[in-house]
Amino acid sequence: MMFKSYAALLHWHRSLWRLMPLMTVSILSIAVASAADADGQQADPPLPQVDVVFMGDSITKGVRAGVSPEQTFPQQVQAMLLEQGLQITVANVGIGGERTDQALRRLKRDVISRRPQFAVVMYGTNDSYVDQGKQTSRLTTAAYRENLQAIIEQLLIEGIEPILMTPPRWADAARPNGIGNNPNSSLEPFIESGRALARQNNLKWVDHYGHWTAAHQRGQNLSEWTVDGCHPNARGHQEIATQVVSVLKPLCTAADKRVPLRIELTEALGEGTRPEDGSYWIHPRAAAIPASAAEPNRDPSVLMILSRLLRRSDYFSGAYTMQSNDRGKTWQPPVLASALDWVSDGDVNIAVADVTPLWHAPTNKLIAIGAQVRYSSTGAQLEDQPRAHQTAYAVYDPATQRWTPWRRIEMPKIDSFNFARSACAQAVVDDDGTLLLPFYIGVDAKQPFSSTIVRCDFDGDQLSYREHGNVLSLDVKRGLYEPSLIADQGRYYLTMRNDLKAYVSVSDDGLKFRPAKAWTFDDGKDLGSYNTQAHWVAAGGGLFLVYTRRGADNDHVFRHRAPLFIAQVDRERLVVTRATERVLVPERGATLGNSGVTVLNDHESWVTVSEANIDRPEAVQRGATGTLYVVKVKAETP
Repeated sequence: MMFKSYAALLHWHRSLWRLMPLMTVSILSIAVASAADADGQQADPPLPQVDVVFMGDSITKGVRAGVSPEQTFPQQVQAMLLEQGLQITVANVGIGGERTDQALRRLKRDVISRRPQFAVVMYGTNDSYVDQGKQTSRLTTAAYRENLQAIIEQLLIEGIEPILMTPPRWADAARPNGIGNNPNSSLEPFIESGRALARQNNLKWVDHYGHWTAAHQRGQNLSEWTVDGCHPNARGHQEIATQVVSVLKPLCTAADKRVPLRIELTEALGEGTRPEDGSYWIHPRAAAIPASAAEPNRDPSVLMILSRLLRRSDYFSGAYTMQSNDRGKTWQPPVLASALDWVSDGDVNIAVADVTPLWHAPTNKLIAIGAQVRYSSTGAQLEDQPRAHQTAYAVYDPATQRWTPWRRIEMPKIDSFNFARSACAQAVVDDDGTLLLPFYIGVDAKQPFSSTIVRCDFDGDQLSYREHGNVLSLDVKRGLYEPSLIADQGRYYLTMRNDLKAYVSVSDDGLKFRPAKAWTFDDGKDLGSYNTQAHWVAAGGGLFLVYTRRGADNDHVFRHRAPLFIAQVDRERLVVTRATERVLVPERGATLGNSGVTVLNDHESWVTVSEANIDRPEAVQRGATGTLYVVKVKAETP
């Protein structure tokens, strides 16, 4: 059955729900695909409108004697891309004589306010110049780097993708600077700084200085590309435009092949399975335990960990387990594993919440990782001793079917790890068997959190800290927290929660991540996800984000945490492709934000989520029962 819209799917789902008898597992198979042409073949939707702002000095501004507005490189870039079928608009906000410190002061007014998808930034010529009567450049290279880094970070935090450019090389015949040298002598250290910043921030960049230097070495007289040895003439602008187009065009088109998905919505716990004490099931997350070599044809066993939400917010029971040995057709009922239950410390109960299980193939063990929480007798979270909020783990051995008790990961004795949680988090087992665990950290529970990746060793029994990466911070509300990580096609992708927006970052080594970028759709509009976690799915060669958001006729849902969506991510631009967005779980007034992802294979993952806040009037009215869903997400293959 095909659905053309979310509304049609929701209407059908609600109608069916009223007719459906109680069953252990119900399956709603939903074919999800992109727009198709008349022959049924997948047709890519039209490319979105792309808005680009060019920011720089007089080289970017371009217009001068002998160079008309149409001949400047920003206008030539627009003309070239329009001719190639792209929908693009260009704004040129270059100002003659400008340095990076001046650019930083007007960044919000002249660039961010325009909300472009891309900002192309080129500085260095004025920053590095040595004036007459001076012995040093107008700015130091350190100041240049600091300003340019600030520009990068401010653009990313607004969801705008920066593209850095080095300025062109001066011609040999250019007028000497204040100390009698060709200006290239002072410019080159700034060029190296710009290149280094582009690499460190994992940005696309255009090296005009390198291109012009290579042309010079081949015998090109750069005076023929300039009006005065510095500023490009029409030919010079054409050289710049051609280089920009070679980088910008791939970013403006769909770099990743669209991967259609088939979604099967099943229930592991349905109506009538709510605990008698009035609590309900929360935070279901699972991991697949592969078949052994002795049983190669056996389906993987899937072990789910979940908790009960008790009498107040964020008050959780010990950890329960459920298991399926037939690919989710049936599930064993929840069982409280004694090793995963509360531990008493006088009047304080210690639990581990927000648990995510992770299969560790090198040792054939499953590791459950979550946040250690201290509760008062009334269920209030306590910070009654140093490092009350830490990360705990337990190990499950499928051979003996036994769990170890909860143990803490011992973190470095520095203040920033006083609060250190890896919770609600997708993690990665790296190629060397170490674990890359996303953490949110802080000096205490009252300060804005920051996110980092911690590499841990695991010997089959003990999980121990080895090192951690750079720290991503945002001094807005509760900061950056509940991060989730995935390794995909040689890179590492990190998504993070904030009270106002959701953020994303990327790394080549899993430890050093670039500054956080606000999640947006590919048309530049804010994703609308906020104050809840998001997770990753990799299937069929595509990378997908699982999230909730505003703007889905869902203002009645607490923090807009339903319906639960999935959409493909453009890996190069780090944006969500709007045309691929589909509903994973329709909303019934309850919240669906706290989900988990279980990897079955390269083409299939399961998303687990349960209806929460089911006692709210809007949830009661719309029929929410606390259902625990297992959504099977399968890539359609030829």
